[in-house]
Amino acid sequence: MPDTIIVFVSYSHQDASYLERDSLLGFLKGLESDNIEFWTDKSIRPGERWDDEINTNIQNADIALVLVSQVYLDSYYCQTVEIQNFLAKKTHIFPIVLSPCDWHRREWLSSRQFLPGGEQTLEEHFQDEGSRKRLFLKIRESLRERAESIRQERSSRPDVPQMKWDRTPYPGLFAFKPEEELIFFGRNKEIKELLALLKNPSKRFLATIGASGSGKSSLVAAGLIPKLGKISRDKTWSWVSFTPGELNDDPFLALAVSSQ
Repeated sequence: MPDTIIVFVSYSHQDASYLERDSLLGFLKGLESDNIEFWTDKSIRPGERWDDEINTNIQNADIALVLVSQVYLDSYYCQTVEIQNFLAKKTHIFPIVLSPCDWHRREWLSSRQFLPGGEQTLEEHFQDEGSRKRLFLKIRESLRERAESIRQERSSRPDVPQMKWDRTPYPGLFAFKPEEELIFFGRNKEIKELLALLKNPSKRFLATIGASGSGKSSLVAAGLIPKLGKISRDKTWSWVSFTPGELNDDPFLALAVSSQ
């Protein structure tokens, strides 16, 4: 199965009709069979902090599907939070111009190829059902091509250490260790989420909670810790591992000994 590609849908709520099943996003949903997942803020559940959820999913996104209108371009949040974070993260930005707007005044947009292209907009030039579905199909095919190019780029990166593993690939009931990163699989989504939370400067404490034996220790040790050195080019991360009750039930003593 190909790697999952996450598409963050960035839009103004005044253009929310394009997220309906009988509109653009509904037409694109079939790409999920190609392991392309779409995220919108409609996925935020009651009680969740919407700003944290949006920022986390911006960090997780591979592609930003940007639905452009004048309302979107005038939105402070869309421009200063979403677009600026996409640019900083070098996310693949995929703009769709819905209606007439001053797109040429936005460098991030005027310097990119977008659809429909030229001076055309979806609402002005694709009003009848047939031509609009033809455009939706072009968007769908272009997204699939972009996703495939991202996968090819990933596969060409030498980010997996080339080494011979001469031990069992499963440590039994013991947790995976950082040096066993090479054989730790299946938690890419969770690792991405942890990294995104740690990159948020407002986060000073992050707890990983789960039932006994669910893999918390392995996720942190073999999943998160080996990635900390890659989280930022200009930040050096150090880590200390200890069990709070291992020395006379004194967590501070355990921390002090582990920090030496």
